[in-house]
Amino acid sequence: MTVTTVIPHRDLASRYKGKHSVTVFCMKIAIWASLLLIGGTLALSDSLMVTALGVLLLGAMFAHGVEIQHQVLHGQGLKNKVAHEAIGVLLGVPMLVSYASYQASHLKHHRYLGTPNNTEFFDYGDQYGGSFSASAGVWLNRLLMPAHYAEFAKGVLRSFFGKDDGINTPRTNKRIRRDYRIIFVMLAGSVGTSIFMNSAAILWLWIIPLFLVAAPIHALVELPEHYKCNTDSTDVFENTRTISASPLLIWFTNGNNFHTEHHMLPSILIRNKVSEHYPEI
Repeated sequence: MTVTTVIPHRDLASRYKGKHSVTVFCMKIAIWASLLLIGGTLALSDSLMVTALGVLLLGAMFAHGVEIQHQVLHGQGLKNKVAHEAIGVLLGVPMLVSYASYQASHLKHHRYLGTPNNTEFFDYGDQYGGSFSASAGVWLNRLLMPAHYAEFAKGVLRSFFGKDDGINTPRTNKRIRRDYRIIFVMLAGSVGTSIFMNSAAILWLWIIPLFLVAAPIHALVELPEHYKCNTDSTDVFENTRTISASPLLIWFTNGNNFHTEHHMLPSILIRNKVSEHYPEI
């Protein structure tokens, strides 16, 4: 993705309306799952170069899954509510993302962006660029996302001790506890299986792709959405950025690079062909 900012016209949002296609969504999930399978197969190769390729693909798909999860939390997925919720939870497991927590935080972000009540689920550290520092430490914090893993650990502890986060409703907190328990059991089970079988598979299939690939890719995808924008303004044309991207990267970000349009009409799916409205893309 480039960092070229594209300024949309204020009347363009009306062009993005259209029915959500369950078939298209299912194809996205099928492609995501297939690429995860391919990445996992490559990661377990005896060849170091092939393993590295598999790790890169796995990490990229971990991050891509969260971009699809972002679509799901806005109500664009499957018509069956149980299946919709289940796929939302599943998409976040590789990156240790609670679907319910991400949804609650992200919808508040849409509601309160430009106000003191604005919240973000992912914390990259100085994510709006308040500091002009470009030190290695600042960027390592932004790209490696240590705060996300700390919040995951807190979420797991709260989930097993039955404590609410003091922010969300009891029903939402119940869903959040469910998510963290599912993720923890899957992670602990995978680690335990690898140890029992004296295998390093968990490192190549989850840990290394997560920390060294998925987190930096995710940060590079989402950090520019509001970075250096005027986040003290409630005007979406001042506090949010649309970014030029190739068709491949529009697919990878699930159209989320058209972020100004997304904040204008968050309930409307911005299709991949939206770039046709921008002759400069």
